[in-house]
Amino acid sequence: MVNSSIPLTRQRAGGLAAIVCALCYVVGLVMILAVMPDINTDADERLNAILGHSRLIQLWYLIIFVLFGIALLVLNRSLYQPAYQQSGHFQLLGALLGYMWAAYVFASGLIAVLTIQYLIMQPAEQVERIWPAIFAIQMGLGDGVEWVGGIWMLMVNMSMQRYNMAPNMVARFGMMVGAIGALTLIPALAIAGMLFGLLQIVWFCWLGSLLLRGKLQSHSAYTASSSAMRGVNTTR
Repeated sequence: MVNSSIPLTRQRAGGLAAIVCALCYVVGLVMILAVMPDINTDADERLNAILGHSRLIQLWYLIIFVLFGIALLVLNRSLYQPAYQQSGHFQLLGALLGYMWAAYVFASGLIAVLTIQYLIMQPAEQVERIWPAIFAIQMGLGDGVEWVGGIWMLMVNMSMQRYNMAPNMVARFGMMVGAIGALTLIPALAIAGMLFGLLQIVWFCWLGSLLLRGKLQSHSAYTASSSAMRGVNTTR
């Protein structure tokens, strides 16, 4: 009999990680929409926000980048087969992009926290002089640009649909969300990042519920079952 699912403990860890990812997005959006709506208006407004609420903003960055990056690593690990098992091309690409995205947001979050710490430790007369460089670093790291996450979502959901790992509705919805995230690479469509975040909350919760209930099928199970239907021996 073929084991048709990813190991349950790994699924549950991934399900919890997906919920944590969703909660990180909620914290990020609440901060931007309700607490400090002017933080992304321009450089001067961001500086005023940092000087007035430096610790809150550092905590915010730790949640939406560092904690999110850790949760993303766990989720990414739960979706793919160990190296000694068969994996599809979409799975391998998705795994690589997932690790890249996690490393990217983890590094971006720590850099943001440390540059803010450096800024607030400077004498008042130095702040105006060094702020443009810090702002350029934060913007250069891709603040608001979600194309890496968008491409990761495209690969993950294409893999889930290709190998029947999850219901088609989940995979198709995820591909749509991923396409929206990829569009943020175009400066004129950067506003799509807000929509991407809102829709990702839904997708992370949806995927998390499947993982927590042990409903995600593995690629190796799909391969074995399809080959068995064709009468092919998959052993090597």
